Order: sequence, then C-alpha cells, then structure tokens
Amino acid sequence: MRLRNHPKSIIFTLILIGAIAYTYSWTYTDYGRLDYRAAVSLHLLSFERPYKPDPNSDFEFELPINLIYAFSGLLPKADMARTADVEIAGDGGPIPARVYWPQSLSAESTPPALIVYFHGGGFMVGSVDIFDPLARSIAKATESIVLSVDYRLAPAHPYPAAVNDAYSALQWAAANAGELGADGNKLIVAGDSAGGNLATVTALQAKDRNGPAITAQILYYPVTDLSAKIYPSTTHFIDGYGLSTKARIAFNTSYIGHIADPTHPYISPLYAENLSSMPPALIVTAGFDPLTDGVNAYIKRLKESGVNVTAQHYSDTIHGFMSVGLFSQQKDALEATRTFLLQAL
Repeated sequence: MRLRNHPKSIIFTLILIGAIAYTYSWTYTDYGRLDYRAAVSLHLLSFERPYKPDPNSDFEFELPINLIYAFSGLLPKADMARTADVEIAGDGGPIPARVYWPQSLSAESTPPALIVYFHGGGFMVGSVDIFDPLARSIAKATESIVLSVDYRLAPAHPYPAAVNDAYSALQWAAANAGELGADGNKLIVAGDSAGGNLATVTALQAKDRNGPAITAQILYYPVTDLSAKIYPSTTHFIDGYGLSTKARIAFNTSYIGHIADPTHPYISPLYAENLSSMPPALIVTAGFDPLTDGVNAYIKRLKESGVNVTAQHYSDTIHGFMSVGLFSQQKDALEATRTFLLQAL
C-alpha cells in the first residue's frame, strides 16, 4: 500500500539503482578491476580540447582534461604554518618557486627534511599553483619543508631547460636549507610524472657532479623512458585511461623533438650507464597507466645496481591519481611516503 502511494520515489530509486549498476560495469576491464571513482571520471568527466601552450608558436595539440582534478581542487587544502614565494637564480633567468612550512613544526622541533618537488604535466603544462594542493599534502604528510619549483616549460623552453632549472633548484635548496629552517643534510628530490623524471634526473646529476648530496628520492609514476620503445602498458592503456597517446606524443615532441638520441640519461634515466650510488627511492605506480612498465624497468635497473627501492603499486587506479584528493589511493600513497622518509632519514 505504501509503495503504491509513492510511485515517483519507486521510479527514482529504480533509476538510481540502474544507473549505479550501469556505471559500476565500467570498472570491469580486460586488464582487471578499475577503481569506481576513476572509471566514472574517465567516462563522464573526461574530454579533450585544443591547447596552444606557447602563444608565439604554431604548436597546438589536443589536451586531455579530466574534471575530477578540478573537483578535487575544490576540497579543503592542507593548512600550512606559512608559505612563501621565492626566486632561484637559473641559467635562463629567475626560477619561481614556493616554500611550504607544515604546521607540525615548532621552534623546538628538530630541523626537518627539505623536499625539492617538481610538478607533472608532460614538461609542457602545470605550475606551482596547479599543484599547490599536492605540495601541501606532501608537506603535511611528511612533516617536511617543501620547495615546489616552477621550472621552464616546453615548447618555449625545450630540453635541457627544465633539467637545468631542476638542478639549480637543488643547489639553491642546499645553500639555503638552514635559512629555511631545514636540515641541509636531509635533502630529498620528489616529483610526479614529468616531475618524477626531473627528480631522478636531478639525483643523477648530483651523483655525476659530486653534489649536493641527496638523502632520498620520491617518484610518483615517473617518466623514465622517452624513447620510442613500446611496452605492454603503453599498448594496453593507449587511449581511454587519461593519458592519451596523442598527448604523450605531443609532450615528447615539444620537449625533445630536437634531440637525436632520446636515450640520453638526463632525458631517459632508464638508460643511464651507471645507477649505483643513487639515493634510496620510493617509486609509486598505477595499474592503469601507460608509463608503468617503463617505470618497472627502471625499478629493476635500480635494484640491480644495489639501490634500495620501495615500490608501491596501486593496481586499480590511473596516472595522475596523486593529484586527486577524492582517491583513497592518494591518501595511502602519502602515508607510504611518510613511512618511507622516516626509514630513509
């Protein structure tokens, strides 16, 4: 009797159940189960739009957009004790950067580590402002001071501009750690995607140039191989998983299109001749990421070289998940980062 009195509620409930069942079917793929939130975002919140990164160039490409990143940006950010924008001297001019001091620090605290962080974006997009929530989250989770670097972007500034800026930022961090309130003997490099490439390349440069000394590296789904090599993951997740083939080709073209040999170790660290004496590494990967097999090849090479590697794999999520506070995997990876640093330091 009650059901007959509420036909609209019954219809709405049935539609809702049907919609949930239908969208949940998107989590079933040929390569395993995909996180429901990631699946919905890929199907309902993703699109491409023409993007011209350099107004002085004719270069244009289809930039993949997933609105879940924008929605995640609306979440409350981790509170900091304070932040400050700084400029770092570089060979191409001043490099903007932002320093984050977490609230956990006090005058009586032991000087914390200083994390030099490089944002993702295919070497062509992204900024300190866009990745501000992630930088704050890293500072809070690790109770470390974070220096987030606005390195130069392609195509206006192709390789080696970003690499040079990254190393300049490390040198500045080493020279100014004490003034920032950090321990200069606890320098960490970190980054996600293209920024992960810059982080580990910076560690390579520091090794090759005898400093500054780096205590550890934190690499979230880093770009390790910019050659034309095809991996199973690049074939499986060629399109429809957030990092399209067209976008990856555009990123590579703008960044290293003028380079004859993309296997140079400062471009593709996987091919470095000698990886021994590299700092201990936390390397985070995603199951539905075209980069994952290249990253796994790098993990293998590091381990074979005697480097202590902590590999953290999230089999049910996508590239870029560290920038989505709505994903539980981000929270877990931040906790893994905290644990790793406690051990490394």
